[in-house]
Amino acid sequence: MNTNLLRQNEIEKAVMKVCDSLDSHRTKIRDWKNYSEEELWFELVSCILGSRVRNETAKACSTHLRNVGLLAIGPLVKSPGRIRNRIRRELDKSIYPPFSKHQGSKYRYPKSRSGYIIRTGLQIYKNEKLTIKEFLRKSDNGTEARNALVKKCCGIGLKQASLFLRNISFCNDLAILDSHVMRYLELLDLKKEFANLISEDRDQYLTNENRLKMYAISKRKSLATLDIGIWTVMRVIQRGI
Repeated sequence: MNTNLLRQNEIEKAVMKVCDSLDSHRTKIRDWKNYSEEELWFELVSCILGSRVRNETAKACSTHLRNVGLLAIGPLVKSPGRIRNRIRRELDKSIYPPFSKHQGSKYRYPKSRSGYIIRTGLQIYKNEKLTIKEFLRKSDNGTEARNALVKKCCGIGLKQASLFLRNISFCNDLAILDSHVMRYLELLDLKKEFANLISEDRDQYLTNENRLKMYAISKRKSLATLDIGIWTVMRVIQRGI
């Protein structure tokens, strides 16, 4: 047997095994309706900070900002300039994981992302006088909610909006197409496999998401479960290289 094909089969089996484990724990997932508004805002800030940044680092940054009182919604709306400057200073500190010999690493984009956080907060809580939970309730499905997030939030694209909605368990039919998932698509040559079933979208992200959806259907897995399974396995493989 071709060694490349053998490797593909082994990786695919590993992904499916992770997916099976995820499915067995599905009932333990917290529903988004049980989140407080402050918790939803925290998750959204984590996704704003997570663009082109490791997930662990983004989460640690948002946790730190919450711990020092800079994610409170009221002060942000009342004094956006002051809060933006304070967020920028905090993000510029070397206090975040991943740790190396107990030393933190600086966040890469303190200036731009502090601005994104403030502009997003003002757009939601001041300009439109909404809450995140309110506009999620008004969304009929994940795609509609994602489009609303991309429109309302500064620094949020399709991937980060999808990540936010998955993190709060709003839906399970959106993909987070990071480098790990895209590498898997190429490894299994899924672009060619579903070429006759997928029409090219003007947005390549949506085209690749549809490819992954077709693959998920063929494996009888939800897109969210498959996406996490692929990410988990491919990340382990990359670290082992």
